[in-house]
Amino acid sequence: MVGDELRARGFDLPEAVVGRTVFDLIKRQAELRPDALAFCAASAFGGEHRLNYGEFRLRAEALACGLLKLKIRFQDRVGIMMDNDAGLEAGITMMALHRLGLVVVPINTRFAAEEIVYVLNKAQCVAVVATTELACKLSSLTAQIPSLRSIIAVGADVTPPHLDWRELALASDHGATATWPDVSVDAMSEILFTSGTTAHPKGAVMTHARSVTSAYGFAAAMSLVSDDVYESFFPFFTTAQLHCVLLPAWWAGAAAVLDSRFDLPAILARMQREKTTKYIGAPTFYAFLLDSYDPAAHDLSHLRMFDYGGAPMSVDVIARLSKIYPHVELRQTYGMTESGPAGTVLRGEDSLSKLGSVGRPWPLTEVRIADDSGAILPAHALGEIEIRSPTVMREYHDQPELTAATFHDGWLRTGDLGYLDDDGFLYHVDRKKDMIIRGGHNIGSLEVEEAFFRHPAVLEASVVSVPHPKLGEDIHAFVVRRPGHEIDVAILRAFCSDKLADYKIPRLITFVDELPRGPMGKVLKSKLRDAARDLASKGT
Repeated sequence: MVGDELRARGFDLPEAVVGRTVFDLIKRQAELRPDALAFCAASAFGGEHRLNYGEFRLRAEALACGLLKLKIRFQDRVGIMMDNDAGLEAGITMMALHRLGLVVVPINTRFAAEEIVYVLNKAQCVAVVATTELACKLSSLTAQIPSLRSIIAVGADVTPPHLDWRELALASDHGATATWPDVSVDAMSEILFTSGTTAHPKGAVMTHARSVTSAYGFAAAMSLVSDDVYESFFPFFTTAQLHCVLLPAWWAGAAAVLDSRFDLPAILARMQREKTTKYIGAPTFYAFLLDSYDPAAHDLSHLRMFDYGGAPMSVDVIARLSKIYPHVELRQTYGMTESGPAGTVLRGEDSLSKLGSVGRPWPLTEVRIADDSGAILPAHALGEIEIRSPTVMREYHDQPELTAATFHDGWLRTGDLGYLDDDGFLYHVDRKKDMIIRGGHNIGSLEVEEAFFRHPAVLEASVVSVPHPKLGEDIHAFVVRRPGHEIDVAILRAFCSDKLADYKIPRLITFVDELPRGPMGKVLKSKLRDAARDLASKGT
C-alpha cells in the first residue's frame, strides 16, 4: 500500500516501491539471491569483511534480537556514531534498527562535544551505538543528554557501563522474530542532520516510504543492476553514503563497497581487487585520483562509471578523466539531504552537449525555478531551484516554522540558484544562502561565525567560501578584533577545536579593521568573497 501521506499529496508510486520498508530491501534480496555479495567493509574488530545477502539479513536480525532485550520502544531514536573503519558494524546496526522500527540517527564522528550534545538532545536519542573510543567520549557528556539511557560500544575491551555490541549481536534467540513490529511505510525511518546557514544542524525527517523510493530513484540515476560493484569513500554517517550508495545498491541487488578512509592507494587497490564497476565521490576525489593513478600498476578495465556531485566539478578535471578513462562514463548528480536526495543526473551522452548542466530530473522527480515572490519562471530565467518528489523529507525535526518556510506549495525550496534550458536541463549557478561545500562537506557560515563570536577578543566575524583547486571550496574567515584585545590565528583555531568539527575550522583567517557593509548595515559578503579570491591569487 502506498504511504497514506504520500498518496494524499498526489504521488503515484510504482508498484516496485509500494509497501516496502528499508529492511525489506535486504529481506527481498536475501530471499531472491542469498549468495550474492551485498556488503564489503572494514570491521571495528579488524580486517575487511564481505557479507552475502543471506548472511547480512541473519546478522542484522541477530543484533535486532539482542537489542530487544534493552526494552527500546518502537520509534525510539537511536544514534549510530561510527565511521567507515567500522563500516561493517554500522551497516548491520542500521538494518537491525530498521527491523525493529526504530529511528536511525547517524551522528558525524567528527562533531565536537557541543555538536554531539545538541544533536542527541534535539533527536531525543535513547541509545547510541558507537566505536569504543567514541563511546568513551559520549560517557563524559551523558549528564548533558537526559534522554540517553544506553551506550553500546563496538570494538575490543568494552567495559561497564557500556554495553558490548558483540554480545548483543551474538543473540541466538531467533524466537524473538515473532515479536517483530509491523512497521508502517509512513513511520519515521531516519533523522538526517545536515549543516546549513542556521547556527545548528537541522534534522531532516525521512520515512520508510521516502527512503525506499529514494533508493529506487538513485539506483535508476546510476543505472545500477545486480552485477554491479558500487564503491565509495563517503562516510557512513552522511546522506551521500546512506541514500546514494548503500540503499540504492541494496535496492538493485548490487554489492556495496565502503572504503574505510580517503586513502588513494588503498582505494585503487580495492577497486582492482573487488572489480568495482561504478564509483561515486566528491569532485575533490577525482582531482586526487588523477594524481595517483598509474595505468601500469592498476587494472581498472572493469570500471564502467564515475559519478560526482556535492560541489562544483572542474571542467579541466572532467576533460582529464575522459582522456585517461575513455571507457568510463562520467555522470554528475545534483541533490541535497532534504530532497531525499532526489534531484537531477547528467548522463555521459549529454556531458559535452550540455556542458555546465547538472542534468535532468531523476525518476519521480520534478524541478522548477521560482523567483523571490514564488512565481514560477520560464526557461533560462535565473531563480531558486525547487524540487518535488516523494523522496523529499517530511519535515525538519521539531522545527515547524523552518519547515513551513522551506516548502512552497509542496515543493522544496533548495536555497540554490539556477535555471532550466529549453530541453529541461538544470544549470546550478550558485547558492542562494551562504553554504560552503568543502571537500563534499556542507558547512554553514553562521555556525562557524557563532563559534568565533564566543571568543572575548572577537568583535565581529564573517565567513565566506573561496575556490580551492582540489577541495572545491575552502573557508576564509574575516575577523575584527575587539579593541584592547590581542588574538592570532593559532589561538582562534585552538579556541574552536571543541566547538566545531575539524573540517569546519577555517585555515584561512584574515584580521581586518572593519567589515564592508551596505546601507542597511548588512555585511556585504560579495565584497569579502572578492577579497578572499584576491588574497588567494596572491598566495597570502
